[in-house]
Amino acid sequence: MRKTINKYILMFTYLVCILLYAEYKGIYAQTSLLNASGISGIVTDKNEKPLEYVTVTISDLGLISTTDRYGKFRFSGVAKGQYLLSFKRSGFASHSLNINLTSNDTFFTVTLEESLIETPVIDVTGSFNTTEISKSIFSVTELTNRNITKSRSQNLAETIQNIPGLSNISTGSGIGKPVIRGLTSQSVLIIHDGVKQESQSWGDEHGPELSLFDLDRIEILRGPASLIYGADGIGGVINVISKPLEFSNLEMPVYYGNIVLGEFSVDRQYFGNGTFGLGTKNFGIKGHFGYRKSGNVLTPKGTLTVNTIDGIREIRGGELFNSGSKELEGGANLGVNGKFGTLNLGFELFDRELQIHEDPLEAPDATPNQKIQTKQFSFEGNFNISSKIKLEPVLSYQLQSRKEFESSENNEAGIDALHLDLKTFDGAVKLHHQLQKNISGTIGISYNDQVNKTLADEKLIPNYKAYTMGVFLMEKLELRNFTFSAGARFDSKKLNIETTVFETDSAGNPIKLLNPEQLSFSAVTGSFGVVYSPSDIFNLFANIGRGWRAPSEFELFADGVHEGTQRYERGLKTTDPGAVPKPEESVNIDLGVRLNYRDLNIQLSVFRNQVDNFIYPSITGDTLENHPVFNIKQDKSTFYGYEYSIQYQPVKWLVLMASGDFVKTENNATGMPIPFTPPVKNIFELKLQKQNFGKLLNAYFKIGAKVVSAQNDVDIMEAKTMGYTLLNAGIGFDLPFAGSIASLDVSVDNLADIKYVDHLSRYKGYAMNPGRSINAQLSLPFRF
Repeated sequence: MRKTINKYILMFTYLVCILLYAEYKGIYAQTSLLNASGISGIVTDKNEKPLEYVTVTISDLGLISTTDRYGKFRFSGVAKGQYLLSFKRSGFASHSLNINLTSNDTFFTVTLEESLIETPVIDVTGSFNTTEISKSIFSVTELTNRNITKSRSQNLAETIQNIPGLSNISTGSGIGKPVIRGLTSQSVLIIHDGVKQESQSWGDEHGPELSLFDLDRIEILRGPASLIYGADGIGGVINVISKPLEFSNLEMPVYYGNIVLGEFSVDRQYFGNGTFGLGTKNFGIKGHFGYRKSGNVLTPKGTLTVNTIDGIREIRGGELFNSGSKELEGGANLGVNGKFGTLNLGFELFDRELQIHEDPLEAPDATPNQKIQTKQFSFEGNFNISSKIKLEPVLSYQLQSRKEFESSENNEAGIDALHLDLKTFDGAVKLHHQLQKNISGTIGISYNDQVNKTLADEKLIPNYKAYTMGVFLMEKLELRNFTFSAGARFDSKKLNIETTVFETDSAGNPIKLLNPEQLSFSAVTGSFGVVYSPSDIFNLFANIGRGWRAPSEFELFADGVHEGTQRYERGLKTTDPGAVPKPEESVNIDLGVRLNYRDLNIQLSVFRNQVDNFIYPSITGDTLENHPVFNIKQDKSTFYGYEYSIQYQPVKWLVLMASGDFVKTENNATGMPIPFTPPVKNIFELKLQKQNFGKLLNAYFKIGAKVVSAQNDVDIMEAKTMGYTLLNAGIGFDLPFAGSIASLDVSVDNLADIKYVDHLSRYKGYAMNPGRSINAQLSLPFRF
């Protein structure tokens, strides 16, 4: 069945490409700039002075333009319809504008206000269509391209860990698992350009595998998103969005790209990335290539007394043996743009090698390591059926190989302890419709096909095939002061377990064998939300949403030592072969307020998320193979808390910022918190920035403090951790360069070289967190 489905998908893709190419050659080759419909305009400041280098984006179409020295921009060959445009330039408040394109050409003027306050103006993650943030029913935060450049760290989780509601379960500096409102792993969805990232995220040492270069922005949605993305995502979604292809508005093509160079002193890391693109009026192509390499992590010198589950321990700082990493990444995109819509083909490659630092008292010379390779092929289209109906297919095929080695010698000899080979096809077809001026929505179907092979001696999960299908509907109603959004979705998953030998005797005969078995899971999810906007500067939002997640293959069939957790773990079906496991099902309630009044911006949200059939490891008190035994169980758990963000600009050149979060978790079966519950954090920052400083733009200096409370409310499997305060500083500027804006940023993390362990560090029982790090990043974009 799977081969047949994939064959038809490939045939469909090939047919679409042929038809679009024919339409492009037969029609658009004769279309000139004068008779093409389009959206154009001028962007100015409040003194009506044209603004250059403003990025103008139509997110629904994946189109981007940049204003010239006269403040002008243009999108050519755009079909009639309703579009939401966003305008961004560092040092100015971002702006959004709804355009109803009904004639051959639409021209308008936009004025941007100078501001150091940075807030998102659109939401592409919480709905099937791009939405103004003032009309979004979700708690959403955005990291812009310029802020990514300033704060780009060594992995995705570390890059976004200071955003309210987010945390990072770290394994040194190389591996980070994002946490949203106390939930992680498969409860947090990672989306890259509309495609779910499959990275065996059930493992504690398994982080997202994707590039942090050539990005337009990162959006974070807090709360369940099963209506939009199907299974998983009970905690929230991290949406990583690449820079779109650029197309030329003139007869001559546009050439563009970016060179990024940087370093981190804390692990003697250096990195670089190059992006190069070409665009004509209707055709675009872009490629990028990057490399990153780091040495061992440096922690503050001296000793620190910490709590462990076995008692008090003194740990020593210095260099963490066997904690380096290196990665090679690249990708390419090819796109066609015209009145029919847009078509984009993509390829991404991510190769990574990671070293895992072990407890020096138990294995001082241990050199465990990992090799991970991810390849992704994608097809995305946005076709104009009419001015009110658009068809959006998104298809992808991912291949991931994960190998784990017990030593560097085994790596060189090709002797892997764990080898997982995962192939995933994921597809969705969405029909967007505008029923009336104030009523819009989406209906669609999705399909996911997974095949996993466990190839080495260590069998953490069985061989399996899984199929998931879903249907969904979402509608939005906009009134004068209210916006209502509602939707429902049905998903069904079939899991076929194949024969897997978990253990053999010395003669090679199976002594632990898993026989074929079929399991089924299904769920109805949905959401309902409302936004009340009595004025342009203030809105209240509320939503109730239901999410779901089927148990992972590891949670079902684990039966052995898991080196990543140092536990002997047994799955739901291992302890009771006759059990009928249920999917996790959550009901989340969100209430929030957004205020954007002159020089003050406040965002506040509170939430309560109840997860039925929550899956967790429970200690038994037994020991097997010199490891404590944990059985995977299910029960109800509750998560509640708040997030806040405040920005205040008292004068033109100064902005004061404060943000933070709190989350409380409880496992109803034990009456205790969920392991790795983040402690309270508050972040304070002062930034001085001048719009024009000679030839420099947006020259800034900032200093901040991250205050993390002690975590004394812990599970029986955890130790308490002390609070800490980290000082950070940074300086940087922008500079016009080659038709774009270059930037240089220098920052210092852990300025005082504080000795501490973070509660979410997997090394916290035997190693400190990284010490002082001096970081530098240079970005040299060009466009001509």
